Amino acid sequence: MEAVAAQAAAQAAGSLVGPAVEGGTGILHCLKRKYLYVKNMSKNLRNLEREEKYLCDEEADVKTRLERNKLKMEKSRRCETWLNEVERMKDEIETLKSSYSSTHKFLCGICPFPSLLQLGKQIVKLTAEVVSLRKQIGQIAIMVEKAPVPVIKKHAKKMEEVPSLNKHLKMLQECLRNVGTKRICIWGPPGVGKTTIMENLHDAIGESRQFDFIFWVTVNSEGNIRDIQEVLLRRLDLRAEDHNIDQRADMISEELKDKSYVLFLDEVSTEINLRDIGIHDEHKNGKVVFACIFRNICGQIDEEINVQRLSGKDAQKLFWETVGVQLKDCRDIKPVARLIINECGGMPHMIKLIGSSLANVSNPAIWRDMLSQLRSPSMAPKQELEEVYKSFKLVCDKLPSDKQLCLLYWAIFPVGYELHEDYIIECWRAEQFFAYLRKLGEARDRGQSILDEFVKKSLLEKGRKASHYKMFEHFQRAALRIANHDENSFKILVKEEEKISEEEWEVANRISLIRMCLSTLPKRPKCCRILTLLLQESSLAELPASFFGYMCSLQLLDLHDTKIKLLPSSISSLTNLKALFLNNCCQLMRLPAEVGDLHNLEILDLSHTGICCLPSEIGQLVNLKCLRVSFLANIGEENSFAARSMEIISSNIISRLHSLEELSIVVDPNNRRWNQNVENIVVEVASLADLTTLCFYFPNVGLLQNFINASKSWNGNSNFRSFSILVGYNQRSSPHMEFDFSGCSAEKYLRFADGEGFPDAVVKILEQACAFELIGHRTAANLSDFGANKFGDVEACIVEDCNEMISIIDGNLTEGVTFQHLKKLHISHLPKLMHIWKGSIQSGSLIMLETLILKRCHGMKTLFSEEIIFQLNQIQYLQVEDCKEMEEIIEAGSAVDSRAFPKLKSFQLINLPKLSSICHNMSLAWPLLETITIKACDELRNFPSTIENASKLRGIQCNQAWWSSLVWPNDHVRDHFQNFCQFI
Repeated sequence: MEAVAAQAAAQAAGSLVGPAVEGGTGILHCLKRKYLYVKNMSKNLRNLEREEKYLCDEEADVKTRLERNKLKMEKSRRCETWLNEVERMKDEIETLKSSYSSTHKFLCGICPFPSLLQLGKQIVKLTAEVVSLRKQIGQIAIMVEKAPVPVIKKHAKKMEEVPSLNKHLKMLQECLRNVGTKRICIWGPPGVGKTTIMENLHDAIGESRQFDFIFWVTVNSEGNIRDIQEVLLRRLDLRAEDHNIDQRADMISEELKDKSYVLFLDEVSTEINLRDIGIHDEHKNGKVVFACIFRNICGQIDEEINVQRLSGKDAQKLFWETVGVQLKDCRDIKPVARLIINECGGMPHMIKLIGSSLANVSNPAIWRDMLSQLRSPSMAPKQELEEVYKSFKLVCDKLPSDKQLCLLYWAIFPVGYELHEDYIIECWRAEQFFAYLRKLGEARDRGQSILDEFVKKSLLEKGRKASHYKMFEHFQRAALRIANHDENSFKILVKEEEKISEEEWEVANRISLIRMCLSTLPKRPKCCRILTLLLQESSLAELPASFFGYMCSLQLLDLHDTKIKLLPSSISSLTNLKALFLNNCCQLMRLPAEVGDLHNLEILDLSHTGICCLPSEIGQLVNLKCLRVSFLANIGEENSFAARSMEIISSNIISRLHSLEELSIVVDPNNRRWNQNVENIVVEVASLADLTTLCFYFPNVGLLQNFINASKSWNGNSNFRSFSILVGYNQRSSPHMEFDFSGCSAEKYLRFADGEGFPDAVVKILEQACAFELIGHRTAANLSDFGANKFGDVEACIVEDCNEMISIIDGNLTEGVTFQHLKKLHISHLPKLMHIWKGSIQSGSLIMLETLILKRCHGMKTLFSEEIIFQLNQIQYLQVEDCKEMEEIIEAGSAVDSRAFPKLKSFQLINLPKLSSICHNMSLAWPLLETITIKACDELRNFPSTIENASKLRGIQCNQAWWSSLVWPNDHVRDHFQNFCQFI
């Protein structure tokens, strides 16, 4: 019992002592922990600061991600809460640091322990919270997809009634899909629909959401960069009130560098540097679309779209849809309506504006009044017209004075009048706009430069005929309005009716009566101030004897294409006359002796008149710089014995014209008097030292050789500005008296006909020629015999009726590149021709060829060898006609790349009875092919497979029976091309 009791007592004692010891140990640990909170406070604070740094870095990374993706993404609500928690945590840490700063100095001294203990605990606790908060970010979605910012639609006008505008819209959409196209310019006269096209494009791509950003800026007349930047900054949601232009540009560029965007700039009227805005070429997915009146404003562009005026048919359709078709057949309105439509200049906005004001108006008087308002140069009844005037005047005012004169001079011609470049430059020269230029050639260079500038500024446009220009109708009226302003001295009188008052003759400086029905003119108008008088293309048949009596200041007189038979003796009064145009006055048979008194005359055009002999008085015109004259075959000989006996150009006339720079003598090769007198004329022409332009017919090579040997001008000016030299005559060939120079860099034309061998004189001319015709050569087997290096500058070439020619170029006889600048090649009636190019072809030859026409070459079986095809990357038009043995266009077995003929737009295959194949490689892409003509090619069966890939094909002209006999790969291909078929 005692033992048991002792053991129990011992256990009881242990049960009391153990807890006491353990309790003491716990107290010690607790005290130690509390002590460590205070002792390690500095260390724990540094740890907190380190964790705070990590948290701040994480916060910065999150904000960076948000910033980089803010265009498409936005921060989630949970992320927003986390960022708020971080801000709260940073505030708590800052407060804690402040408390620590006020208490840490007591750590080594006396301080209430509870306060230090509490601070230490807070540091450790806050550190744990920072770590936890930092880890949370990995568990939440930082961003969610942003709701797309709606594009503000332009609510563009519909374009269904104007198909041509729809065509431009489709072209623009294709340009925007092209990765490499970054700068697109839409240009054309005011009111043609540029803004409408842009607005439709803006709305279309806005709906497609293919771009991150779409900007629209209507640019003010000054092209203010800051205003453009402001639009972009607002759209990008960037604040930059306190930044300068350069800083704003950097912000915009940085924001857009990785984004896809389109910037529309409408109504651009002055050049804009995109880099100043913040738009850089380095932005891989950024595009800019300009709309402007003048093409060159946009600087460097990748694609341009010229929005032209509506065709006459489309303009009428739109006008009557606006006015109301019920008025279309009204007898008194119909003729006035036609004139009003013409005055609208094919501008859709103007047509709709004028049409709306006349809608359902049946009173002819109101229609006539509208026409009068539109024609008045001093009135601007419609805002559209005033905008045209302001646009024109803005550009005109910025031009130097000499260019302003050249531009305003266009107002003297009828609206829509097309002018040849030589003629308008001669007018400027006669008016002494280039008085500082002594040589006529220098004036031509200056004039060409000005015309080119005017075209680039869209002040002029190319005419329908080569080398012709015209001014936009409303610009022409604006020019007349400016020219006749009080402060200007132009004072132009342009009449559209015969009656001219006496006062109008007296005050005008320039009078234009072009195309008028003139029955009479005043006998002796008092017009001492008149400088220019234009009477051309009128019905004028007679000039009063004293008509020119008071015109001592006249500098330019144009009578071309009138019915006059005589010039009055009062022409001697024109002592200051610089230019006289009598061309195409077919009834003018002679010049009066008084023409010799025109000592200041520089330009005289007598081409295509009835004059059969050049009068001796012409030799008195010592200041004459340009003489143009033509003589028809044996004209007048049947009526006049005197004409038959007189020399066509008497001796000592041409040789006295020491100042002559340009001489054109056009004769019919059958003119017997020319052939009798030409040797003496050649001698006199050779004596002219300043000659730089020559149009002349040499009946034989010997005369040409004499000219080359003796000519002061040819040997002194080794490079003529222009020439048209015809050597020999071939009766079997149709004469090419007017060679198509369009596309050639200069008018330097040589025609060698009915010759043999390779005369040195012809070769010397050929070395400078840009266009060459070889007609009826009796011995040439190829052009290589002339020396292939002589064809380096030739841009257009005709080879015709050469019976011995086997190839155009023989590569075995040729060293180096040949025909590297050739653009047009016409080959006709060469019965023995087997090849265009025989043998090897040097890389670089034919690489500029755009047009190839082959006719009546019955010896050819294959048109293109494999080697030639690789050179023809620029060819656009191909015609093969009447070649009886032609079997294939591309030689069988040729390794033709599918990308061959990348620019071919049209080809014609006519009357080729044995043609069975165009190309045996059916994978050709034909990327630009638009039109095809197939006629009388009955053996051509694989045609459908050949053109299956031609995605831009729009027209196939062919015979219905041939079309029906073709074998198609499948119905889909047949139905597709059936839509383009036009049976002939």
